[in-house]
Amino acid sequence: MLRIAITGAGSMGRAHARSIGTYGARVGAVHDVNAEAASALANECGAEAATTHLDELFTGEPDGLVVATPPASRIEPIRLACEHGVALMIEKPPALTMRDGLACQRLVRDAGVLAAVGLQLRYHPLYERLREMLAGQTIHLARTVCTVDYYLSFRMNPWFLQIEHSGGPLPEQAGHILDALRYVLGDPKPIRAHAFAVKNMAHDRAEFDSENAIQVSYELDNGVFGTHMNHCGTERFAFDLEVTGPHLRLQANITEGRIKGYLHGKDVDEPAPAQSSLGLDKTAAWLRAIETGDTSLVRSPFDDALQTLALIDAAVRSRNSGVFADVKGSDG
Repeated sequence: MLRIAITGAGSMGRAHARSIGTYGARVGAVHDVNAEAASALANECGAEAATTHLDELFTGEPDGLVVATPPASRIEPIRLACEHGVALMIEKPPALTMRDGLACQRLVRDAGVLAAVGLQLRYHPLYERLREMLAGQTIHLARTVCTVDYYLSFRMNPWFLQIEHSGGPLPEQAGHILDALRYVLGDPKPIRAHAFAVKNMAHDRAEFDSENAIQVSYELDNGVFGTHMNHCGTERFAFDLEVTGPHLRLQANITEGRIKGYLHGKDVDEPAPAQSSLGLDKTAAWLRAIETGDTSLVRSPFDDALQTLALIDAAVRSRNSGVFADVKGSDG
């Protein structure tokens, strides 16, 4: 039975713990800077140890480490896992900034450990099916939308809306659907990006400085031009994705679970398959890869996830400047 350690006992740490148990692995130890949170999750999932000291996670020689901390606190657990040769599941974004991301990439490559990033839309059957439909097709334009209610409900952890800790809505929210767009197009790399962004809600909540309304434009190296609209203060959740080319216009709406539009003169309106060809979510695919050594099961390896972060990083650097920012890509 695989033995997995978790750092970060918040909502994502709990979600991973449930997935680990469902798969048939076990959580051996839990770490959090908050001792009560670490103990609560350890008790919930039957872990042997709860600690506020990161190095203690490795005393039991775990097979893998889930890093579910806020993005600003990722480098140290990744470094320790690499030193111990332990496989990694890192929640998105893979790092707070490209500078941090490149530092983590060097650690992962030097250690040769399996490192996955929690970009779960790559494992969703809706996007797998759309990727199949778009294979070999010419695409010119792409459009994505992400909407959530954070600035209306304040139901999230406070750090979500603090740029210092989360990076704001682009890495913390938009990253999912922008990565899904790269996935369905066959993983092109970003070239440049620009964003306009503003916080024009919740003026009485000075502790929150993340923008609620963002508009992004970008270019990919396959010739596709894309736009992304992000709003984290509206009533209804949405991840929408649309692609347009000479002989197609297809929309994938995750809330409806359908692909609609047309392809080579034929109308399209089909539901997503019940499950993907893997039949595994992001955590289970990572665990299976640890068990079998088949790294192809991981659709969100660190190197590729860093390409999505590079797109977001360029957009963040260009905010409200009126000038596109060139992408600072990974070192390979």
